[in-house]
Amino acid sequence: MGFLKKMMAAIGVGGARVDAQVHNPAVRIGDSVTGVLVVQGGNLDQRIERVNLGLATRYRSDDSYVSHQLSKFQVIPTFELRAGERREFPFSIPVEAGTPLSLPGTQLWLATDMDIAGAVDPGDQDHLQILPSREMEVLFQGAQRLGFQLSGSEIEYHHGRIVQEISFRPPHGQYRIAEIEMMLFPQAGGLDVILEVDRRATGVASLFTSEFEQRGRWHLSAATLAAGPDAVARELEARIRALL
Repeated sequence: MGFLKKMMAAIGVGGARVDAQVHNPAVRIGDSVTGVLVVQGGNLDQRIERVNLGLATRYRSDDSYVSHQLSKFQVIPTFELRAGERREFPFSIPVEAGTPLSLPGTQLWLATDMDIAGAVDPGDQDHLQILPSREMEVLFQGAQRLGFQLSGSEIEYHHGRIVQEISFRPPHGQYRIAEIEMMLFPQAGGLDVILEVDRRATGVASLFTSEFEQRGRWHLSAATLAAGPDAVARELEARIRALL
């Protein structure tokens, strides 16, 4: 029976399981995800090499989606787990700058994996809601002051890094702009923003294309952010006009 149990555990049947119980599934960039990892022993004693936690997302590649690990932290070192034993371990991992936000078109989750000697590594996934940092929130409020509304996002993979493109619908009655898009890069002392304005084609140009794209880089300083949404709105409006 012992040999059979070992063989079954090696393929993931009757072995140890791990469950991440998250305390704060809605968490702001710059804060930490906290909770408790529950490790439940199976039908036999097993050696747990390590338990890792991290944030993950997926991005579009051609006609399919690819899962991507954004971060990984070893939260539990090696330990022995007896058959049927239950162990609980508190955890706290940071939501780092550059983590995509939970917006329409984007999925994020807490990925748990457990390395077990001589067995299949069980895993766990818990969906998270990643909220904007305070600085990002001020920028979004500034866009709303101008009548722009968040409409969605898309995760892209560029030059070895994950980038989120955030889309905004123009205010009602604004026919020159089809959409604006932002990519945000938190920096010490503010935000770096790549701003793209999709301008509607008019006149003869509309016979050949429906939109023109203009893109520019913009550093939104800590002083402007601290001045509030109205100050950000004035600067954003000037940036948009420069790209029209």
